[in-house]
Amino acid sequence: MKGYPVIKGTSYTLAATPDMVIYNGTTQTTERVVNPDSGYLVELPGHLREYEDVLSYIPNQVYIGNASHEELGETPFPYYDKKWKEPKENGPFGCILPEDEFYGVMHICDVFELVMLEEGFARTVKDKLEKRGMFTQEQLEGLLKNNGSREELERLVREEHSEGLYIRREELAGVVKRAHDVDVNLSAHVMLENLVSKASNVISLIELKLKNEFNPDDVEYVIDCCEEACGDMNQRGGGNFAKASAEIAGYKNATGSDVRGFCAGPAHAMIHAAALVKSGTFKNVIVTAGGCTAKLGMNGKDHVKKGLPILEDCIAGFSVLVSEDDGIHPQIRTDIVGCHKIGTGSAPQMVISSLVAEPLEKAGLKFTDIDKYAPELQNPDITKPAGAGDVPEANYKMIAALAVMKKQIERADILSFVKKHGMTGWAPTQGHIPSGVPYLGPLVKECMEGRTKRAMIVGKGSLFLGRMTNLFDGVSFVVEANEGDGAAEGVKDGRVNAGEVETGEGKAGNEKAGNVKAGNEKAERTHSSLARAVSCCGTKVVFALEGSEHGQEDTDLALNLAARKGIEVTVLDGPDAHKAMELALASGDAQAAVTMHYPFPIGVSTVGKVITPAKGKPMYIANTTGTSDTDRVSALVRNAIAGIIAAKADGIQNPTVGIANIDGARACEKILKALKENGYDIRLAQSARADKGVEMRGNDLLMGTADVVVMDSLTGNLMMKMFSSYTTGGQYEATGYGYGPGIGEGYDKLVMIVSRASGAPVIAGAMEYAASLIAGDWKAVAAAEYAAARNAGLDALLARNAPARQEEAEAAACPPKEVVTAAIPGIEVMDLDDAVMTLWKAGIYAESGMGCTGPIVQISEANLEKAAGILKEAGYID
Repeated sequence: MKGYPVIKGTSYTLAATPDMVIYNGTTQTTERVVNPDSGYLVELPGHLREYEDVLSYIPNQVYIGNASHEELGETPFPYYDKKWKEPKENGPFGCILPEDEFYGVMHICDVFELVMLEEGFARTVKDKLEKRGMFTQEQLEGLLKNNGSREELERLVREEHSEGLYIRREELAGVVKRAHDVDVNLSAHVMLENLVSKASNVISLIELKLKNEFNPDDVEYVIDCCEEACGDMNQRGGGNFAKASAEIAGYKNATGSDVRGFCAGPAHAMIHAAALVKSGTFKNVIVTAGGCTAKLGMNGKDHVKKGLPILEDCIAGFSVLVSEDDGIHPQIRTDIVGCHKIGTGSAPQMVISSLVAEPLEKAGLKFTDIDKYAPELQNPDITKPAGAGDVPEANYKMIAALAVMKKQIERADILSFVKKHGMTGWAPTQGHIPSGVPYLGPLVKECMEGRTKRAMIVGKGSLFLGRMTNLFDGVSFVVEANEGDGAAEGVKDGRVNAGEVETGEGKAGNEKAGNVKAGNEKAERTHSSLARAVSCCGTKVVFALEGSEHGQEDTDLALNLAARKGIEVTVLDGPDAHKAMELALASGDAQAAVTMHYPFPIGVSTVGKVITPAKGKPMYIANTTGTSDTDRVSALVRNAIAGIIAAKADGIQNPTVGIANIDGARACEKILKALKENGYDIRLAQSARADKGVEMRGNDLLMGTADVVVMDSLTGNLMMKMFSSYTTGGQYEATGYGYGPGIGEGYDKLVMIVSRASGAPVIAGAMEYAASLIAGDWKAVAAAEYAAARNAGLDALLARNAPARQEEAEAAACPPKEVVTAAIPGIEVMDLDDAVMTLWKAGIYAESGMGCTGPIVQISEANLEKAAGILKEAGYID
């Protein structure tokens, strides 16, 4: 397709920095403060690799392009004890520098005379860098300025709070001085971190010029997306790394700025760059990032404990050139972008759905239409010994599981999907570096060779690290092989252009034809409800605001929306609103009421109505408030009947019924099946899972597998809030029809419940729901259903059910909520909820979530060690 931005070049660079592991990695510097006599610190030097070992390490050779990810995948795991056949410093994508030369680059990047090298060391480094041809002669000559003797360097470390630059473990080769006496943002520690990020960024920007054919003077904008921040006490993170790095690298016509998003930053920056080019604002934009000293030796304790070398011993960098369409290089499809919205939540299924499923569905693509997925490409050699498992594999399994849920592949095909559409990870754990972008280099090559047609880059991040929000983050985008000037409009290779989709059964070859057909069937099935909703003029509803926190604006909008449906609404306000409401219902002045916090008697519970996100299908949740019976299983059975009543009165002539997979579900199922055998006309749903069953799981709820889902009031209330406000982050219920009418045998008032968080659309939806129930003669439907159930032996079946005979154990009670900032990774996504329940049973508050490395269990810092022990004993982690 014409006009989409292209990826015109990439570069990937590493600097081997074993001594910086000891002196600058956060794990080590923290250990030195907390436990200065640590045995780990004593053992650490013996586990550091030499430069030759870093060069021969296969994942590093993949990173700079001398080896392929396919060759890495064919290498027996682990990789640290294998050597690449032809290790080289330079590759098609970039280079690997030794530590001493990297210190020299830091000196070149320093424009405030903060880096001072030992004079003899500086001369040696100048000669080595000169042979590389990366820097100008003026820059190289600058390496010989602002240096000093070793004695002076030692004094600066000892007396002036400078940070040392060491080689051969203890030999001081240079220092980074502080830039201010009292400003902690300009301390030597922070300046060293910033200069390391800048220097590694500069190397990748220079390698981008050397490894790709383009004129650097044509670059107009540079976006830096590292994890560092630079500024002073008045603007702690003002930036601008992009412009500072581009200056040293020789991009004289460029301006730029920084984009930050923790691990997801590079994916955000790529979308920014593509948008700038697509809009015509700039023709050539570079996305770039340097590495991070804090992540050096991050998992070192686990590596040393298991006798492994320290594998996190490199500072990484990358650069990507995004340009106007040239008809040759692979394109960034700016119309196929996934994003983790504020209201999405952090559950793994919701994260992957928002980042993968939703953008593909909008584009008319299937999961299998993506040749390769590139989420966090963390090297499993690093993460598995640390207990985080194989991060890419975990991501691919989640994507495959969602494809199964969408019925695009079979459950038995999950492993083959992972193998075909996934890759072994090779990126160093430098936070943002692994997040999808390491594949862009190989992808450009594969697309231009015709081996790969379409790939999805997925960036994910954990925003709670900044202690500003508990939100998760992520974005994704699709890259396609360029079809050049011969690209035809319309349907091509399974992709359908907007405008070609026709109504009816759909155009031949249209992948959405099945959806159109399903929509027709759905419309036909619910036509009576739609007809009633249209012809509900004259329905009289009272809106009782007793105890309400709804603003006037929301109320007015809700009334306006209801009026459009022909519903007459009277607003009742003040402390006696409920009394006035009951009087209006009893006198016939109103046929229904909408309110909050209404005290239904025992035996009456509400049936909420939501719109499921997968297919936009209505689903009834029975129940959401109130209590049908004091016995749990009996209440579930009565909830099922109430749900059937609501669905039938609302126009679903023969609704299917499923039971949420909660405590008491099996016992409820037995009673419902017994009722069916005794002649009660109940249609039990079957789960979308391969093993079927009446019990509904989370994916069934999202898809609306059953018309009616039976729940207890707590679970149902939670589900109502989730379905109503998942797009808004929970603050505002924006979709659905509210918590529903109170239904119970002999109960003849139609009272619809909304909550204080219900917005105008939900309040109006509740009024419309009420009008439909009135048109469907809900009282007559209720009387008929209760009579039919009673004739099928309902009373006898419930009488035989006693609490002591419930077949399932009580669910673990949730401990008091805590702030959860610690995380335990490495748990299979399918076991995540069970792991959380295991901790609850032990009295530890926990939440499931998605971290940078995949599924995690979140707990408080205080409970981390205890929780990890419990999960290890239970077999959830190694």
